[in-house]
Amino acid sequence: MIWLLRDFDLLSVLLHAAILSFEALLVGGIAFLLIPAAGIRLSEEAWGRCSGLMRWSVIGLIVSEAATMVVSSASMLAGSSLGWRDLLDTSFLRAEALTILFAAVVGWLLRFRVESSKALRASLLLLGLGVLGSIVFLSHATSQMTHQVLLVILTAFHHLGTATWIGAMPYLLIALAQKGEATNSELLLKRFSAMALVSVFVLVAAGIGMAWFYVGSVEGLYGTSYGLMLLAKIYLLLLMLTLGSGNWYLLRAGGELPQGVLLRLRRFSEAEIGLGFTVLLAAASLTAQSPAVDVQPQDMVSAHVYRQQFAPRWPLLTSPPFRALTPPSSMRQGVEEHQYSEGSVDDANDKAWSDYNHHWAGIMVLLAGVLALLAAGRWRGLRWARYWPLSFAGLALFIVLRADPEAWPLGPRPFWASFSYPDVLEHRLEALLIIGFAAFEAAVQAGKLRRQWASRIFPLICALGAALLLTYSHGFGNPSSEVLAEASHTLIAVLGATAAWARWLDLRLPDGKYRRIAGFVWPVALVLVSLVLINYREA
Repeated sequence: MIWLLRDFDLLSVLLHAAILSFEALLVGGIAFLLIPAAGIRLSEEAWGRCSGLMRWSVIGLIVSEAATMVVSSASMLAGSSLGWRDLLDTSFLRAEALTILFAAVVGWLLRFRVESSKALRASLLLLGLGVLGSIVFLSHATSQMTHQVLLVILTAFHHLGTATWIGAMPYLLIALAQKGEATNSELLLKRFSAMALVSVFVLVAAGIGMAWFYVGSVEGLYGTSYGLMLLAKIYLLLLMLTLGSGNWYLLRAGGELPQGVLLRLRRFSEAEIGLGFTVLLAAASLTAQSPAVDVQPQDMVSAHVYRQQFAPRWPLLTSPPFRALTPPSSMRQGVEEHQYSEGSVDDANDKAWSDYNHHWAGIMVLLAGVLALLAAGRWRGLRWARYWPLSFAGLALFIVLRADPEAWPLGPRPFWASFSYPDVLEHRLEALLIIGFAAFEAAVQAGKLRRQWASRIFPLICALGAALLLTYSHGFGNPSSEVLAEASHTLIAVLGATAAWARWLDLRLPDGKYRRIAGFVWPVALVLVSLVLINYREA
């Protein structure tokens, strides 16, 4: 019961993120086949991989929609007197059923080579629009009392722009991997570049229109959870445009593209895709928030409060004694009250304990970032700096000892029994993951693990952690406190995503200035994350 009460919102966000991701992949695959690949017969290998990715997208979309139907139905039945027959008349259930139906038909059509038939291409186009329309029907737009039609149109174009840019890009990479098709590769790149340019314009224009109606003011942009998540999306979009603009200008030069240029194009596209799907997770978190325009002015955080909260201060290096903290509540009490309490965040000692934990965690991340920066410089006499991942082992030990004062080794709850509490389990799993990562990456840096896949573990784990941090929700009960806490966590998330994909480019790009830039950016991003942690304060 406590798990459902604690993580139901998170489950809903993750399911919606999965729906948005599979929608983008499925509609993007259809767009790729109908526009860049039009008139080009892909090799059997490329067609098999493209159609295979689309089939997996169909399966993922159907499973995600079915799970959402079950979760939403259970939630409605638990909180009302409705029966199963009543649910069949709800619009959300019908829209989700239509999504499943359209996706299933697309999966069936992929048994054929669609480029050989105009009828098949037209059918894919209509079904793709059907999938997109049924998902848009479940967005914020249809629940608005004013400008509903306009918002539905803007939302649909926003989804379409995302799909034809980010969702179509994996299929481009698959097609570029086919051998002996240089002419087709250049043609595909030029067509995709034109489609992506239009998609970006549509995506941004629709996004600006939606922000005008959903945010409503500058204060709503920085003073609400909705606005903060929108700012995170904008930042990630700018990173993607930075990568994409370099490729676009390169393609404008014309002429035959050498293999080195094609390799750089593929590597930048990989990072674009990773950032793009992080944006989709942020979009899922955004839809779980009330639009900023619906938030009362007194519940928005003012610029003055931000200046007070985030003004630089010396970190707290000592903490109150354990006996001064709020006594932990029992599991039974949490279930009976239908909520889970982490302790009184209004208590000064609890706040000081939390600040101390964040500050020392920041110091350890700072050490890792500085050492990584020194290692990236490859200066003589500083080869020991390459063991920077070991700094994270100290962080993991710190989490085990300090993150949950009510549990072993500080609190009265035994080691194994404390795992029944969601936060304790999450922290222990995080510590285990960090220790494994530290040992693994240290072996890579020392040259003990030389496989390419081994070196990619760090950026992938970092990217996953940053993406999941965007889903983190605070339940303080105080809107201002929630916004201030989410401001810190959102900033850490976007900096973590920057570090992850800059490290990915550092590993994947050929030697040159772009790789040197990426090799400098990711340690700096780690340092910036540490500064956010060092200056963290409970609201």
